[in-house]
Amino acid sequence: MNVLQLCCFTNFWPDCEVESWDLRNGRDIFNIPDGYANNFDLVCAAPPCDQFTKANSHSWDQYPEHFIKIALRCFEICLQSKSKWFLEQPPGRIETFIPELSKFRTILWKSPSSNKEYVIYSNFLILQTTSSRYGRNPKKLQVNMTKKQREAWDPDLVNEIRVFV
Repeated sequence: MNVLQLCCFTNFWPDCEVESWDLRNGRDIFNIPDGYANNFDLVCAAPPCDQFTKANSHSWDQYPEHFIKIALRCFEICLQSKSKWFLEQPPGRIETFIPELSKFRTILWKSPSSNKEYVIYSNFLILQTTSSRYGRNPKKLQVNMTKKQREAWDPDLVNEIRVFV
């Protein structure tokens, strides 16, 4: 499977051909030509959530123009693609600035092994297995995570998405 990752440079897709576009690896998503995403089986986007997530609401800008432009470009690339795609964001206010996203809201995904939640927007259905949260799960709950761990997708999410692609 060929995967195009937008705004994410860590490979969470073992056994797949992954191409990542992220400023952290020197590849700006604004340089992706129209139609380029059609060369992939899956497009996954994770625009920076700093100004959208409820967890950071204490430092939100009133109108975070730069973050909105990045999220919009990710969404445009997804929509132009003829591939399956999903865009991930933690719960927050992204739909306030990009209301068109709400038509593609698929699920509020909750990790069975950490306190992570993702709002998944996609052009295909993603289902979540039932899970208990906040310590009632047999797995140990991870709560004190580093910034790198918080930014990484939960492996359970990746595994569930792979089933549908």
